[in-house]
Amino acid sequence: MRGGALILVAAALLATTGCEREFANRNLEQLKPNMSQKEVESIIGDPDRTEKVDLELETQRKTISITRYFYKQKGQTIVLQFQNGRLINTPEKLKEN
Repeated sequence: MRGGALILVAAALLATTGCEREFANRNLEQLKPNMSQKEVESIIGDPDRTEKVDLELETQRKTISITRYFYKQKGQTIVLQFQNGRLINTPEKLKEN
């Protein structure tokens, strides 16, 4: 019985570590301004990296605080920007390889 449990644990570890998040342009097309961070994550998953920055506005002499989500896939990086937890940009499409 102990050997069976060990095999199950090993299989579970392989299944979780072997899965890599992938998304396509059809997923990015679902992202719309004003979506929440959780809504975005439900469509394309957790970001690879996040950062909080102050973004300078070009038309005014002030800044706004935003959060950036970075998603890397096949050598490309998609950057999403959120203000007050809401998406404020439309992502670029992935380039076809």
